[in-house]
Amino acid sequence: MLQRPTAKQQVQAMLDRGWQWRDEYSDVLVHPDDYNLYATYNRADDTLTLSPALVAALSLVIPTPAGKNPRYWRDEQKAKSARR
Repeated sequence: MLQRPTAKQQVQAMLDRGWQWRDEYSDVLVHPDDYNLYATYNRADDTLTLSPALVAALSLVIPTPAGKNPRYWRDEQKAKSARR
């Protein structure tokens, strides 16, 4: 079973994907294209607090199993409807 990443690991992953610190003294990570998407890192508790806009954007994500085509879910739905 995979372990969930810690907040510190998640922050590093976000930085690796282009997210930026709001300023050099901040604990707020912002998306490079949309500053409404941000996460506040609490170093003392090792937690992330997400902005309402980021929570809404993440709720739209449909995870695709590793090794599957991004069209996987749509193709699966077509196959299910064809069986009926």
